Amino acid sequence: MNFALVPVKALTWGKTRLSPLLSETARHAVSQAMLTDVLTSLRQASLVDRVVVISSDSSLLALTRQLGTCALEEEYPRGINGAVQVGSEYCSRQGATALLVLLADLPLVTAEDIDFLFQQLSGAPEALLVPCKEGEGTNALLRVPPLIAASCFGGGPSLERHLLAARRAGIACRVIESPHIAFDLDSIEDLERFAARPTETQTYRTLHGLGVLTSAARSK
Repeated sequence: MNFALVPVKALTWGKTRLSPLLSETARHAVSQAMLTDVLTSLRQASLVDRVVVISSDSSLLALTRQLGTCALEEEYPRGINGAVQVGSEYCSRQGATALLVLLADLPLVTAEDIDFLFQQLSGAPEALLVPCKEGEGTNALLRVPPLIAASCFGGGPSLERHLLAARRAGIACRVIESPHIAFDLDSIEDLERFAARPTETQTYRTLHGLGVLTSAARSK
């Protein structure tokens, strides 16, 4: 079975780099909108059998349930790799044979992007990586089986660390380019790029409603 796992940082700690332009309330709204976009695309993907969100934030877990997705209580903030480990173990117990870990701040990801990743699997134990737009970080990690290699998200050049973890596990590891998955909305510069092109996303609608897109466009 193909599972997807989305680790989500508590709203209090999320998107602080956007604070020069967004209030705390606005940052919370944007984080919720991005999660909505990611979960909507995952649920629309034909090759995903089940979607799980793990977080220590009760409001995000409530949103997850409203969207018809499995909510896994993290209990306390463990950091992204701790959350991924707990979530991966849960998915494995639930019968996952392939597990896609997808970050929650990817407003442009589509169901087609997600299905494409699963279509690249060979059937043998392996890991697939999708880098972020800067090329050093990792925005998606697809593992077969789910616990075959450690996750190494966060803290700079995670792509290289994931490649090293796969080599240590003795499995094949490939880097897959996906522009939509590569685009994470994490900085003011990202917001400016996002504002430049209207999209049919909850994130765009939320930012438009907050009046943020006009401000971001003017700051360019």
